[in-house]
Parts: sequence; structure tokens; C-alpha cells
Amino acid sequence: MVELKDSIEIRTSVNSLYKWFLKLDDNFVKWHPNHKAFNFLSGGTEVGDKIYFEEKVNGVLYAIKGEIVDHTKTTDTFSVGFKTSAGLGHIYFLGNKTDTGCVFTHIERFGLSTPIIGNVINFLLFKVLARKKANWDLILTDMRNDNKNLKKIMER
Repeated sequence: MVELKDSIEIRTSVNSLYKWFLKLDDNFVKWHPNHKAFNFLSGGTEVGDKIYFEEKVNGVLYAIKGEIVDHTKTTDTFSVGFKTSAGLGHIYFLGNKTDTGCVFTHIERFGLSTPIIGNVINFLLFKVLARKKANWDLILTDMRNDNKNLKKIMER
């Protein structure tokens, strides 16, 4: 399994950031020029709801369908996560309150974590079949750019 993670400090309340994420159908394409579309296919951001988004990174189109698998909110934190329809990708957006605002963390996990079988399937998927889409450096750079843009949006 591959895990990519990036965090950024944002001078806004965790509640403001959380509310922004609840409206990804309006905010996703504003977030970054690479973001092309976002739709709630069923419901919204509750566990079990279905979503679809498109993002084009360095000429590679990622058209992703998935299901919300985590949605938690406390006074000081939030977490929204989904898994892709194939179950091989998981994306999490986390917010944690700080003294000066919040820390936003974006995590993307790819592949199977099952010993032996997972290693074989991950190799076949990421090194043979989907090598162009499994460019981890490119994806991490895009995540970092997303975080920088989100900081600009939220600190306006």
C-alpha cells in the first residue's frame, strides 16, 4: 500500500473549513484549476453517500467514483473520507483546531494492505497496468498545490 500525506496550517476556524468541505459540489472546481467536476451522486457527505469527481493532472484524467466511508465532527476536529468504487483508493480530509486556526491534512492511500497477495496485486496495478496514473510524485505535488490553494481560499 502507498500512502501520500500533506498538511498545511490555515488561519481559519476548523468549523469554516468543515463547512467549506460540505459544499464540495460548489467548491471543488474553485479549489484548483486541475479540478474539473464534482457531483454528489446520492445524498451528500454522509457515510454511504456516493460521489464522483474529475481531476486532470499533467494531462492524465482521473475520473473517480466512490463512497463516503468516514464523516466525523467534533468541536475541534473533522474527518471526511471516501473509498473509490474499486476499493483500491482512499482519500481523507482532516481538520484539527490550533491556537491560530487549524491544520488541514490531506491523505491518499492506494492499493491493498493484505500481506503477499496485496503486494502482488499492487505491483501488477501500479507498476504494470496503471503505471501512468500511479505517478506518486505527481500526485503528491498536486496534493501540495491543492493545500496551498485551499489556504489562499480560506484566508481571503
